[in-house]
Amino acid sequence: MTSSTLSAWIGASVRNQDNGDLYVGTYYANGGLPQLRLYKRVEGIWTQLGASYDCGTLAAGTKLRLVVVGSTLAFLQDGVERIAVYDGDIGGGAPGVMILGTDALDNWTGGNAGFAAYYLSTDSDGIELYHMISAYNGYGSHVLRVLRPDHPAPGVAHNFLYVLPVEPEGGTLYGDGLTTVRGLNAHNQYNVTLVAPSFPTDPWYADHPADSNIKYESFMSLELQPWVTANLTSSGSEQHWLLGFSKSGFGPIDLLLKHPDRFTLGAFWDFPALGFTAFDQFGSSSASNYGNDPNFQAFYRLTDAFLEAHKTPFLTSNRIFISGYNAFQTDVASFDAILTSKGMLHTYPTPVQRASHSWDSGWVPQAVGGLYQNSLSLGQP
Repeated sequence: MTSSTLSAWIGASVRNQDNGDLYVGTYYANGGLPQLRLYKRVEGIWTQLGASYDCGTLAAGTKLRLVVVGSTLAFLQDGVERIAVYDGDIGGGAPGVMILGTDALDNWTGGNAGFAAYYLSTDSDGIELYHMISAYNGYGSHVLRVLRPDHPAPGVAHNFLYVLPVEPEGGTLYGDGLTTVRGLNAHNQYNVTLVAPSFPTDPWYADHPADSNIKYESFMSLELQPWVTANLTSSGSEQHWLLGFSKSGFGPIDLLLKHPDRFTLGAFWDFPALGFTAFDQFGSSSASNYGNDPNFQAFYRLTDAFLEAHKTPFLTSNRIFISGYNAFQTDVASFDAILTSKGMLHTYPTPVQRASHSWDSGWVPQAVGGLYQNSLSLGQP
C-alpha cells in the first residue's frame, strides 16, 4: 500500500458477504497515532476483535495481509502477525479491500488460505516461535516451537523429531518435552530439528467427528508434517520421528500406524495401549477429542483388528520403540506381546519403573536413543 496521510482507514477484508457481513483488518489514522485493528461487521454492526496494534506510519510498499482459516483470523504486517483471534460468526465469502477516506491501495491480491505458521521471534535458548493458523487445530492461533541443531554431530543425518505435548497449550504439570529434550542436547547429538506443536484442548491426536476445530490427526498428518517438510528441510531426505508418553504415546501410535508414509518412527513411553477401551475412559480429557464412542472404536482403539489392518509396513522394518512404565505397566507389556504375536518389529527394552509420570522422570534419553538406532536400521548413514 502507499504511505499517504490517512484521513480515516484502509484495509483488507475477507469473507465478504452479499449482505455486507465481513471481516476487515484496517490501517487506522487514530488521530496521528496509526494502528492496525481487526473488525467484523455483522448485520451492520461493527465489533472490534482483539487488541489494537500500534504500528506507526507505514512505509511505502508495506504489505498488509488478513488471513482466515477455519475460525481463526490473523492480521499480518509484512509477514509478521500483529493480531490473531478466534471468531466463528462468518463463514464463506470472498476477499476484498475496503477504503474510507482519501488513501490509496495498489497491488492487492486475494485467494484461498490454508495452514500457515508465521514466525514471531527466537528466544534466548534458540527456540523459534511461530503462530499456527489451522483449520484443524482451531479456536485461535497456537504456538509452534522449533529448535534447530546449532552444533550437530558430524556425519549424522538430519531428521525431524516431533516432541508431542500431553497437555493443552502452556501446560507444564507433567513437565515440558521440548525443554527436556533440549536439556539433553539431543538436537545436536542426533542432528534433529525439534518440533513442538500446541493445542487448545487435551491432545489425543484424533479427529473429532463433529468439531472441525479439533481434528488433530488431520492437523498432524495433513498440515504440520507437510509444512515441516516444506520449510525446515535441509537434505530433502529427512525422517520424521514421533516422541511422546501417556496420551501423546497412545494417540501418536495411531498416527504412526495410520500414516506410515508421513511419519517414519515413533518412541512411546507409559501409555494406556490395549487397556484404553472406551472414548470417555479418561473423562472429559479423552471424550473431548474423540467425541463419541463409535468414532473411537472404529478409528482409534488399538484392537486386534486395528493392528491387523495396519501391520504390513511394520513387518520388515523396526519403526516402533516402546518402553517403561509408571502408570501403565500392564498396558505397555500387553502391547509388546500383541506386536510380537503379529510379527510387527519393535524395540521393547527391559521395563524400568520411573518415579513419576512426566517428561523429566528419566525415560527420554533411552527413547530418543532408540529412535536413532531404529533410524540407522532403516539405512540412514
